[in-house]
Amino acid sequence: MSRRDSRANAERILDAVQRLWAEDATPSMDQIAAEAGVGVATVYRHFPNRAALESAAFGRIFAEELLPLVEDTENEDADLLDVVARFVDVISRYTPVLGEVGVSQVTDEALTDLAEPFVELLRRGQTKGVLRRDLEPLDIYWLLRMVVLGLNSPVSSPSVRRRYLAMLLQALSPDVEQPLPPLTEQDYDRLNTPASRRRPPVAGDRAT
Repeated sequence: MSRRDSRANAERILDAVQRLWAEDATPSMDQIAAEAGVGVATVYRHFPNRAALESAAFGRIFAEELLPLVEDTENEDADLLDVVARFVDVISRYTPVLGEVGVSQVTDEALTDLAEPFVELLRRGQTKGVLRRDLEPLDIYWLLRMVVLGLNSPVSSPSVRRRYLAMLLQALSPDVEQPLPPLTEQDYDRLNTPASRRRPPVAGDRAT
């Protein structure tokens, strides 16, 4: 088999995983192989175990669906509130499987990798006067984390997500007069150590 054919098989397998994940949290390797139109041995040749397959599939979801939402920070029309809503929509498509493989870890990794563009969107929104000035990069990380974990419950729905996301996003408006309660240095230390042990935006990198 040529390298091109081998890569094509790997892509078909990942395509199959993403299609099945939208329907079933735990498709068997046999189901994945059948959906991809390859033998089970071919699946294991590319991905020696389920963990390797899940990691590769999430890597592709990140690269193809999440990263494009926030990476174009030079686009002046990019808006943090819109990006947050679309980010949650993408994650919600994979709610069943996220519950099985550990939504907390997946969320931590995705948000950490996307920290810089989210910080840029935050600063741009503050400069334009559409986001409150006392928001910090750390706030955005943890707000997004709470949104993803809270709104991707199995009992959630598109209307539930829209309702509570709208409530949250209204709290980011500069029209809110009540200042945010301050965080202590101990809070910053704890919040800068998420469960995944990967660092979110650090407290010292505060938006101005």
